[in-house]
Amino acid sequence: SRSAPGARPNSCSPVASTAAMDSSLDAPLLDAARAEVTPAAAQRQSAERIKRSQTLGQSVRELPDLTERIHRLGLTEEFHAFKDRYLGWRQGQAVGAKGEITADRLTRLAANRGFGYWYPNVQEWLWKRTMSYWIAVTFFEGSIFFTVSSFMYNQKEALGDMFEPLTLYGYCAGKVLFIVCTYLMCLATVNFSIDHSGAGSKHNTPVEEGVCNSDPEVETIESDCDTFYLWPYRYRTAIRRLEGAGVGPLPYYTAIVYFTGVLFFTLGLVAEVLPGVPLHVVTIVLNYSFLCGGFLFALGGFTECLQNNTFNSVEMVIGGWAALGNFIGGSCFFVGAVVVFFDSISSCNLYGVGSLIYMVSSSLQIVMWKDEQFGLTFLAVLNNLGKPGRLPGKAGEGDEVQRFSARAALFVHISCLCGAMSTYNFNIELARRVQVSDLRSLQFAFNEMLPCVFAHLMLMLTSAVMRMPKAAPFRQLYFILRLLMIAVTVNSVLTFWEFVSHSIQD
Repeated sequence: SRSAPGARPNSCSPVASTAAMDSSLDAPLLDAARAEVTPAAAQRQSAERIKRSQTLGQSVRELPDLTERIHRLGLTEEFHAFKDRYLGWRQGQAVGAKGEITADRLTRLAANRGFGYWYPNVQEWLWKRTMSYWIAVTFFEGSIFFTVSSFMYNQKEALGDMFEPLTLYGYCAGKVLFIVCTYLMCLATVNFSIDHSGAGSKHNTPVEEGVCNSDPEVETIESDCDTFYLWPYRYRTAIRRLEGAGVGPLPYYTAIVYFTGVLFFTLGLVAEVLPGVPLHVVTIVLNYSFLCGGFLFALGGFTECLQNNTFNSVEMVIGGWAALGNFIGGSCFFVGAVVVFFDSISSCNLYGVGSLIYMVSSSLQIVMWKDEQFGLTFLAVLNNLGKPGRLPGKAGEGDEVQRFSARAALFVHISCLCGAMSTYNFNIELARRVQVSDLRSLQFAFNEMLPCVFAHLMLMLTSAVMRMPKAAPFRQLYFILRLLMIAVTVNSVLTFWEFVSHSIQD
């Protein structure tokens, strides 16, 4: 029967009898336990606990260090992100790490970070390929201008009226190309994303924070994956996207440092070109802007070396050598900017040596593009991913990846050389037009610019048609275009040599 609320339980009820039985059984056990806990027993238990903790600490210290293995797998950023989330959860944050860092998880992450992870569809592959192509091409052609103009700068008396066309105007052309190159680097990093929502994606890659996905149920940090940004200083967007993809912010730092350095160099050049600026103002602006630009170029090369493991790898790949060349070239720029306060001739020679090293480094980056290492030196995570037999997201016969041939890479170098030499010839004829003021000189200047136009049209064609077509008559037409490219380049180089040699003789 149920007793009234608040009433004492009846001693004859089952509940009361059970409680009395439990208390009668527990009392002797508690008394025995208290009797056994003597000071000696407590000391013995404490010693056992200390011994167990020491044994556990020794076991932890004997565990292997997997840091190098994680680094080789390219998962350092993922590991540190997991570590930060885990420590945040241990410290009381609401969200922690998902899962555990196990060998199986590391293996799956390493497999997912292959070619299919970075190029889940054809659009991503084409975008990164095109951007890296024009970055390498503009870098190489701009280096040619800086090399020639820097070494010519010490020949003012010998060049005479051709001094400005060969130096100042050449620097202007090189600056334009370097601005385009570094701006494209910024665009590639600010708009970096891995769109796994494409219909052509064939792999099941787990969606991570910051990776674009079309599923509305998937919560991601990046909500503007479809927005294309043109402003290079959107550092928050760039870092958020890069870290969300597991890359880290270093590629954006590299790109924006180079871009800012080019702007400093351009500032000094503008002060030199503008009319009416006092000479002492031009000298101050030119020297200090070049000093800042040289330092930023050296810093950009250093960050590229960090990405390509140049300083901590015994066997460097081509990306490591190209990054090292960029660092040495930038260091020559910086030293040249310092030396200009004491010796202007040595400063120009240092700029020339640095530009020559940049030219070699950019040539290596064209070779990297040939080998489908579209990250070049500033986005090293896209390099050495392997070469798939087919384009991502395509199927069927005839869809094999069309790789860049060695002859095509050679003709890219030839086209850049032709463009640079033709531009110098145009500058010389244009300077004559200003002095003579006749229509014939303007016609000569226009004729000298045509090879430059043809060379860049060939560069555009090469970016789309990487190998010589096999079907007639396109194969024959492409072969004729290459022969014409060689002839035009030889003509431009010989014309440039005639201009310079006759100027020095006069």
